[in-house]
Amino acid sequence: MSRHRLITTVLQSSASCSRLFSTIRKTNYESSGMPILPPGLVKYAQVPQKGNFTSQKIPVGLLKDHSTKAGTWGVIRVHRGELQYSIQEPSESIHNLSSIRVGIIEPTKLHHVFPLTQVMEFVVEFHRLEGTGPVNEQQEGYSVEKT
Repeated sequence: MSRHRLITTVLQSSASCSRLFSTIRKTNYESSGMPILPPGLVKYAQVPQKGNFTSQKIPVGLLKDHSTKAGTWGVIRVHRGELQYSIQEPSESIHNLSSIRVGIIEPTKLHHVFPLTQVMEFVVEFHRLEGTGPVNEQQEGYSVEKT
């Protein structure tokens, strides 16, 4: 790699990191404690990729405290029924999600979900700044297991 190309690559990486960390630092919250999705993020993945999680088919990892990696935001979209979304950091807040109330997952913050209704369907979308990488469902703990 030429010296010029190496310097350009380092500068581009530095600019991406700077944008990433400025997005993480500037989290705004609703009065309920729900994070607000910052502008400029793009959806890059969804789990499950096809269909929905249901009351009977939720990955065990989602029912326990877990977090996304730095720079990865999530949007929980409930299509049927209700889902409880518990955010553990920076302070605990509990939200009942439905088709008219989405949940926002802040990067690196512990959270978990719990079905509130027998009939319930939801998906989790992943958002990030351009160029911060894809999600691996198994590596992130989102393989579907019966509860």
